[in-house]
Amino acid sequence: MSAFLALIRAAFQREVEHRAKMLVRILGSLVEIVARVSIWQAVFSGHGSMNGITLSQMVTYALIGGTILSSWDATMIVRDVGTTIRTGAIGATLLRPVGYPLMLLAEQLGARFFDWLLISLPVIAIMGFCYGLQLPASFGHGILFVGFLFVSLAVLMLTGILLGLFSFWIFDAHSLEWFMRGALATLSGGLVPIWFFPTGLATVAHVLPFSWITYHPMAVYLGARDLASSALYLVAGGGWVMALGLAVAFVWSRACGQVVVQGG
Repeated sequence: MSAFLALIRAAFQREVEHRAKMLVRILGSLVEIVARVSIWQAVFSGHGSMNGITLSQMVTYALIGGTILSSWDATMIVRDVGTTIRTGAIGATLLRPVGYPLMLLAEQLGARFFDWLLISLPVIAIMGFCYGLQLPASFGHGILFVGFLFVSLAVLMLTGILLGLFSFWIFDAHSLEWFMRGALATLSGGLVPIWFFPTGLATVAHVLPFSWITYHPMAVYLGARDLASSALYLVAGGGWVMALGLAVAFVWSRACGQVVVQGG
């Protein structure tokens, strides 16, 4: 556990050192949020609500969903794993005190915590002042949203690690990276909430793990569900986290065999 926490701390500190990069990322996030809000303002022009959702709710969805929940490029995990395998550096990871999947998780957690504290929160504060930001629908919804926040993070990272590990068999990680990018953009609700999906696609997207990254957390935050159903969705999200964790452990156990066989 101490090694795991040390990796998180080191990753966080590496991000802090790049202050110029941080300012550029904040500026980029501000521009992206302005674009998202402008699109929804145009969509809702002349309409008080659509599918029971108001413009004010969609602005909040764009501010929080587009920063805390879905601004981070999880495909970087897939890219990094592919590079490590292609260069042969993967062999050295077997000698470290922390398993490779846990090492990936720790490094990405450090970077993500940095992103939350020093990029997402300032952007939300600035854009919330400009456009207005709704608070959680109730105290209970706010508490559940915190739980969804960690489920979202776990699903996002474990999905990235799982797809990245398939690079042991699919040596061109770019195809895996593009698959994940497309799945996240379409099925997580990061760009367009599942409220506005066609019925068939919405039914499928609701039950896939991607929807726990942005859509389900924001649906709870905005009070689109009552507390009882929100709690059930949180439990279901925890189930997906466990399933993805087991899948990562299984694929890594097979990948270790690939390293031994090809490395001699």
